[in-house]
Amino acid sequence: MKLKGKLLWLTLIILIGALLAARLYYVKPAPLAALITQAAGEKSNLTRTANPATPTPVPLRPDMATGMIFPQWGPNAYTKADKNWTQGLKEIKSQTGARWLGLYLQFHQASEDTTQIELAKDGQTPAGLKEGIEMAHKMGYKVYVFPAITLDNAHGWAGYIKYTSDAENQEWFDNYWQQLQPFVAACQEAGCDRFSIGNEDEGLEQSPGGYWHQLLTRVHSAYSGQIVYNINFSTQLKSPIPQWMHDPLLSEIGVSAYYSLFDNEGTVPLAQLPVLWRERVQAHVDDLAHTLGKNIFLSEIGYRNTNHAGYRPYQDTDEGQKDLKVQAALYDAALQNIANDHLIDGIFIWAWSKPPFAPNSTPAAQTIHQWYEKLS
Repeated sequence: MKLKGKLLWLTLIILIGALLAARLYYVKPAPLAALITQAAGEKSNLTRTANPATPTPVPLRPDMATGMIFPQWGPNAYTKADKNWTQGLKEIKSQTGARWLGLYLQFHQASEDTTQIELAKDGQTPAGLKEGIEMAHKMGYKVYVFPAITLDNAHGWAGYIKYTSDAENQEWFDNYWQQLQPFVAACQEAGCDRFSIGNEDEGLEQSPGGYWHQLLTRVHSAYSGQIVYNINFSTQLKSPIPQWMHDPLLSEIGVSAYYSLFDNEGTVPLAQLPVLWRERVQAHVDDLAHTLGKNIFLSEIGYRNTNHAGYRPYQDTDEGQKDLKVQAALYDAALQNIANDHLIDGIFIWAWSKPPFAPNSTPAAQTIHQWYEKLS
């Protein structure tokens, strides 16, 4: 009996232990909805771990004016009736990433001796300019407008216009304002972002500063945006910068940066271009900024699509061979240096749909886009 009693108690202890173990390890199944929610959360966490969000690149120069000049001619220029214009606005944005547009106005004189100036026969209209600015703004561009003068004689370039008497100077500046005023008014109505009072007028720059101050005052009274003036690169190389360019009514001075990188029509390894650009272009532009005590923007810079594009880049032609790699490399050299130069706060490339400079659908456009994206 004692043995049977012990066995009975042992069996009872084992049964109680088994029941306790079963209760301890048994887990009630979770509701289906909870399991689905848990699985979705785990999947979401897995996705975030496997595909972390790509950080947005910080622009190198968010305030830099990254521009493309897009000149159009004729009474329909810059309007919806100008199919080149409407198409180009889309192409420039997609191919280059430019945030600014440069719009060109064309005036002319018979020669450098006359004081009579008028709109060119294929010139633009104030109404067309206003429409073009508004169209560009709707697409997210800022707009810079600049007038240019051509001569009908062999000289052609406005830089030859120069007067020695007060009477001639006053007559020319009065006539110039008369032609300019309707376009200034159009810019004001359309909210144009930047207006230049002149472009590469090398001889006229030596006129007494009072005439330029008078012109600046007239423009300032009719237009509330940034007022600038553009010199040609040769101005800096030939003579001291005129005192009137320090006028506080001028926001900035632009420079047409067509300095030669080479001494002849030879070629150099592409890897040398950034150094050449720094020594032969950037050094001059920075010196100009220091002289004026204000930032500079490149109001024009352009390179042809040939292997000789770095020599006398202001020329429309050369005897070289077509070379899109050289054109792209020249823009890369320029933008590589400009990116870290805080004395230069803008660049406008000459010019969309204007052969042989046009970067349309070329490696140059790709290079420009890469840099413009980094800069702004």
